[in-house]
Amino acid sequence: MTVPVIVLIIILILIIVFFKDFNAFIYSFVMIDIFLRIVTYLKTYLLKDNAFGFFDFVPESIPAIIKSFDFGTFNDIVMFLYVLVYMIFLGLMFSKFVNRKF
Repeated sequence: MTVPVIVLIIILILIIVFFKDFNAFIYSFVMIDIFLRIVTYLKTYLLKDNAFGFFDFVPESIPAIIKSFDFGTFNDIVMFLYVLVYMIFLGLMFSKFVNRKF
């Protein structure tokens, strides 16, 4: 395993241990993915020089971490779980939006 995979697994385990809530896991998973995508955007379009070299070690997103290992069918299953997490997140956000009082 590489460092990004180990760090991601440790962060998700710490979130599960501290919050002990499925919704906290979903929100944190999506927040980590969005953070990685924002850093990738900044790295690609705004920080083109090597002044911030530590951004080179940050992976693009969670699917990029998953796809870095070529395990065949296991990759497909993990990507399905990734999509399932995002579907649950969308359901949570939709229910919060519908139940919101204007």
